[in-house]
Amino acid sequence: MSSDHTNIIIPKYNLNYSIAKNKNIIEASLEKNIKLAYSCKSGICGTCKAKIISGEIQKNNNINHILTKSEIDNNIILLCQSSTLSNNITIEPLAPMPRKIELSKVREIVSEVLSIKNINKNIIELSISIPKRFFYDKKNLNYIKLLIPGKNKKKYYIFDTINHDEAINGSINVLIDKNEDNDIKKYLNKSLIIGETITIKGPYERNINNIPNNKPLLFITEDNHIISSLNIIKSLIYNNNIPIMLICSFKNKEDIILLDELHKIQFTYKNFSYKISLIYNEDTNNLNRFKTGKTINIINKILPDLSNHYVYIKGSLDFLNENYKKVEDLGAKKENIYNKN
Repeated sequence: MSSDHTNIIIPKYNLNYSIAKNKNIIEASLEKNIKLAYSCKSGICGTCKAKIISGEIQKNNNINHILTKSEIDNNIILLCQSSTLSNNITIEPLAPMPRKIELSKVREIVSEVLSIKNINKNIIELSISIPKRFFYDKKNLNYIKLLIPGKNKKKYYIFDTINHDEAINGSINVLIDKNEDNDIKKYLNKSLIIGETITIKGPYERNINNIPNNKPLLFITEDNHIISSLNIIKSLIYNNNIPIMLICSFKNKEDIILLDELHKIQFTYKNFSYKISLIYNEDTNNLNRFKTGKTINIINKILPDLSNHYVYIKGSLDFLNENYKKVEDLGAKKENIYNKN
């Protein structure tokens, strides 16, 4: 456990999760997709009262008129006005936790295209409307199928931004590579426009429990494969404080995608960092974020010892082979290397 995080333990609901110490317990829990009982978030209503069983907290609001002297003497606090000081806090909320939202069953949905945005010359971000009861577990990878004329029923992962709210605001986004399939390319170029209806099927889930949560993680990706890798990273980052680094290789600067999302994740989570390697020799203005050359030639400059890392490699066959050998040379164990094109 790092010194800037706390384990929150709630025995009544069999919960044990980590939050940042610099935020109040309600807000920090929501960031981990844990919704404790609350209402006003201002220390007025008393909905978030909880008893401290063990551990030390920092009361951020010195007024707390809602708490009686008897409650204060009995270690009752307002979770919306309290941050943590010790590394482990055991609490007992006085109000029941909200009923867990049931996940949507897989079904076909007629949706509306809300926006179509070009990310680069090949990648399109498609925003699609969804009904109010379309729910999915953000701790896992989630995807839908686009049911278009022709044989294409390819899966597209739902791409949440790292700053999403717990409630989905009536739409989901998917990122589509126009060059992956001729059917989808024709459909995007000729048939799909804003306001058009489209049939989707989902949500589907892919569990990522096979990726260990007790080792530092290194993701090595090539070009547009960053999309699936970044989805996995965002799912992992909810409930883990392990160091995660992403090294993504692009041919040129104009091919780079999702740089704004990478920055948001690094800004929000201290344990995430990333580097971008540009294969062709371009002027990188001496920015530390960019490295020139193939990924295999820069990994050792960033992480020279991978003996304790889990390594996830995703890209073309040549990219997989050369980087697999490189990480092995740097000490990564075969059972800790996952590579897939």
